[in-house]
Amino acid sequence: EPSPPPPPPPEDYADESEDEVDEPEPKRARDDAIRAETAPRRADASQLLAAKGYAYVRGRTADGEPSDDARTERLAQIADETQGFQWKGQEDYDAVAEACALYCRERLVVSCGLMEVPLRDDGARIWASPRDYDDTKTAPLVFLVCGSAPGGSAGVWGRSLCVNATLGEGGMIDYVARAREALGANVVVADPNCSEEAGDDVPGSECAHLHLASLYAAAVAPRERRPVLFVAHSYGASAVAHLFKVVPECRARVCAVAFTDGCALHGDILEEAVPTHDARLAAKLEAIRALAPAAFKADAAAAAALRAVARNFVASELPSGTPVAGREFDAVSAGHASHPATTHAASSTPS
Repeated sequence: EPSPPPPPPPEDYADESEDEVDEPEPKRARDDAIRAETAPRRADASQLLAAKGYAYVRGRTADGEPSDDARTERLAQIADETQGFQWKGQEDYDAVAEACALYCRERLVVSCGLMEVPLRDDGARIWASPRDYDDTKTAPLVFLVCGSAPGGSAGVWGRSLCVNATLGEGGMIDYVARAREALGANVVVADPNCSEEAGDDVPGSECAHLHLASLYAAAVAPRERRPVLFVAHSYGASAVAHLFKVVPECRARVCAVAFTDGCALHGDILEEAVPTHDARLAAKLEAIRALAPAAFKADAAAAAALRAVARNFVASELPSGTPVAGREFDAVSAGHASHPATTHAASSTPS
């Protein structure tokens, strides 16, 4: 059975209970202190990249001037900014890609103004809008959920795009900006792969499914009625499906779910399965099944509720927005045939 619910949420989340009242100045002072304490050391990622001969550089405007938009940043060789990533073997690529992913997480704070806060004292860290961003407690709450590692991580839809394209295409900063500009939304960036990346179980986040359940319980106050939305890429879709099974109350709160080439590692999004032909994948999914058994069981009520609010923007060569038949969910073409590129492509798909 699923793990018991986590302890009450810390006071750092954008969403808070109605009966919690703070004076504006003390609240801002506390948030400023948290920002200072958790602000990333930008040099960390930059130094790692520099050691490999790379740096992120901004693109240029139509007038040829350097852009002030972090979404235009691309990886370039320090010796020649006109040259991008150069393949030197898998080990070198993994080191560069890991540094790029760290840089993306730093951008969540430095460029997007999110705060890196603990999900629980002994657990994962996530990135969220500061508490003073929306004092009305009515703005939508948008969760951004990456796919499985190593391609996906907190702040990253597709690390290959962060290496070979721009941060706007591979990172989450574009979606953070769009959520705020279009919806005035609070944003929460999940870190569902934290245990896998740490090489050890992180309490409450032992797998992506448990992480998202813990995060939802901490970030969504039961007495508030603000709209809740999800954008989930790849295997992040299966974590959202699990949430609809083990947290039934979310079915009435979540008003929209966008999957971008959402999938299961084996089986279906709504009912995962353990393969018999791939021992390595089978071992991984057996471990997940032991932690989150509901993900591997059918649940008609959860399936109906999720299908009512979800759309899957799938990898396809069809024109953007073209309906795609034969899928678990209402599906349309994301307008791109590459799996990692579907999230960025879907942002331009007609509704």
